Amino acid sequence: MAKGSKTVVYSAMGANAVIAASKFAVGLLTGSAAMLAEAAHSLADTINQVFLLVSINLGDNPADEDHPYGHGKERFFWAFLAAIFIFIAGAVFSLYEGAQKVLHPEAHHGSLWPAYLVLGLAFLFDSAVLVIALREVRHQAEAAGLTAREFLRETSDTTLKTALYEDAAATTGVVVAALGLFIVQVTGNPIFDGLASVMIGIILIYVAIMLGREARDLLLGSAAPHRVRRMIEEAISSFPEVRQIVTVLTMQLGVDSILVTGELNVRDDLTTDEIEDVMTRISERIRQQVPQVRNIYLEPHRATEGGMRRVESRRAPD
Repeated sequence: MAKGSKTVVYSAMGANAVIAASKFAVGLLTGSAAMLAEAAHSLADTINQVFLLVSINLGDNPADEDHPYGHGKERFFWAFLAAIFIFIAGAVFSLYEGAQKVLHPEAHHGSLWPAYLVLGLAFLFDSAVLVIALREVRHQAEAAGLTAREFLRETSDTTLKTALYEDAAATTGVVVAALGLFIVQVTGNPIFDGLASVMIGIILIYVAIMLGREARDLLLGSAAPHRVRRMIEEAISSFPEVRQIVTVLTMQLGVDSILVTGELNVRDDLTTDEIEDVMTRISERIRQQVPQVRNIYLEPHRATEGGMRRVESRRAPD
């Protein structure tokens, strides 16, 4: 999974670096607020790709004494920083430039054909990177037996999500900038250039909030997706020695790392050795069904019937 995400990030970083330089040059040449907003957007995207590469490399570090569950949450932390950077360097700048242009409209300097040329090339580059990201999403979704939409809804791969959403926003932003410049040419009113910049800022705010919220939830210790939790409980329920599931808790420790803890009510006639054996077999079954589960801590529990979930109700239908 990390290899596929790296391919997407490298592709996006190379494209965005070239596009950012071109947009800044044309934006300064023509005085277009929309072009400067797009340049800031591409620059923010380029720096964010660096953040994401750092997250992949740090997240792959093995567990150690100070981090017994590994460094998987590095991915979530750097994705959160990327979301903040999108908001500050991209959205705020775009809104500011747009507001200045709306409040103090100025005619563009010289011809706008360089702007259209750069925007056309940017659209081609951004679309190509977007296709690469979408292919990686489909590939991982097929491997998980999910549709692309289901995969994006439940995956914790914030690196891939950030790259995908940034590429989608970049492609949309290019179209908005080009449309703003076209309306300015037709009407002669530079205020539409400022409005296009404001629209780009709003798009970036939406992407930043969406990515930031997902990364925040994962950093705070969100549970594994509902589908995964159901698979874990079904694996436990398949053992006749287990009478009831008292509780099963999960936490997403990384893109490919899940922590599982739980208390199970087992049969009263089992010896201590038999209980240990069934707990071991349950752990092995969970890992077979859900390879992302790395750490499992299950304990036997003896209590009254009240407040417990019956195993029979958790079994998959025949």
